[in-house]
Amino acid sequence: MDTAQSNTLQNRQRQERVSVMLSCLLGVVLLYMSFLVTYHLLHDLEDMDLHTHLSIAKGMGGREALLLLLTGNERIWHTCVKILIRLGKIEDIYAACIVTAGSVVLTYGVACGLLRRALRQVDPVILPIAAFVLCLVGPLYVPWYNERIYVGQGSPNVWHSPTQLMVRPFALLAFWLTVRIYQRLRDGSGQSKAFQSWKEAAAYTILLAVTVVAKPCYFQGAVPALGILMVVDLIRSRGKALPFCLKVAAAHIPAALLTVMRFFSAFYLSQRSGGVEFAFLDVWRHNSESILMSILLLCAFPIFVMIMDRKRFFSRLEGQFALAMLVVNGLIKACLAEGGERRYHGNFGWGWMLSAMLLWFVTLKEYLYLMTGRELPEREYKIAAYVGWTLLALHFLTGIVYFCLIATGTRQC
Repeated sequence: MDTAQSNTLQNRQRQERVSVMLSCLLGVVLLYMSFLVTYHLLHDLEDMDLHTHLSIAKGMGGREALLLLLTGNERIWHTCVKILIRLGKIEDIYAACIVTAGSVVLTYGVACGLLRRALRQVDPVILPIAAFVLCLVGPLYVPWYNERIYVGQGSPNVWHSPTQLMVRPFALLAFWLTVRIYQRLRDGSGQSKAFQSWKEAAAYTILLAVTVVAKPCYFQGAVPALGILMVVDLIRSRGKALPFCLKVAAAHIPAALLTVMRFFSAFYLSQRSGGVEFAFLDVWRHNSESILMSILLLCAFPIFVMIMDRKRFFSRLEGQFALAMLVVNGLIKACLAEGGERRYHGNFGWGWMLSAMLLWFVTLKEYLYLMTGRELPEREYKIAAYVGWTLLALHFLTGIVYFCLIATGTRQC
């Protein structure tokens, strides 16, 4: 090895070490921020969502927790809190803060790891910063339109829903693994063999089930979106992709059964729910003066990246899958409403916000690739850099403002 190669290797190792230290530092910062904001939501603002989930967690017995987990009743957060209260002898409010903060940091860790795998050509020091930004971005804040930053727009990051926070790391992993498996069909290597081993198939099946037990909002959008991709590939391959599609679909069966049980339990067996109704845009319009404007505020940066990187984004499986999920969950949010007293709680909107987070992950990854590669002419590169970094900074600053409003007890949403 000559001197130049040795220096390059040493420089890369130094960058990797700095990246690891920065990952730990930002992880601790995010842990503290998440703990703090959850405490304020429970103690000062008395958030109904968090208090309701905490009451459920405190009231669960061991057998009940197991039964609820086995029937897909989004009880992972509650079970973890109950374990801390009972075994750790921790006060309930602090147990809730620890579990919630842990789920946020787990999302950060998963995002860091996936960015490292996907962007080996990017300076590793940038990646933990990118994952940190991803965990804090919010919808753009336009005071004369959305004085309440979150309500009406939604956000890739919410602080008041512990089940939404709990499902995100598992959803991110499931999304990445689905893309990895399905890419084999696109590469021509998976038409007859979808999984490399029974262990991978089992892990994928279990992971999908875990996302449902955490909260079904990932699965409700992923299955129709994946179905759309499968139909397209079946037509392209003239039916040759059928064995692959059947094997992947079989892995979704346990999670699908859990989702069905959860659906009837939540909307038809609950005393607070009046079932499910078709009510086009009724719930969405309740808190949004302009749906198009709200979508733009939520996804301004991803939309810009999709435009600037349109050839690469729309040709890649992860971009197609993320966008299909957003469209599917957008249609679910637009068309369905929960009857009864919870009609305007927006429970069909959680999938929309989770899909927005996944689209944010994909477009942020693509943007980093775009900024460090040589894909764009000089003029387009400058436009992508100036506009893109500005939009990303504004989304990040809005997320910080939203966090501060909650953490200081000024405002909840």
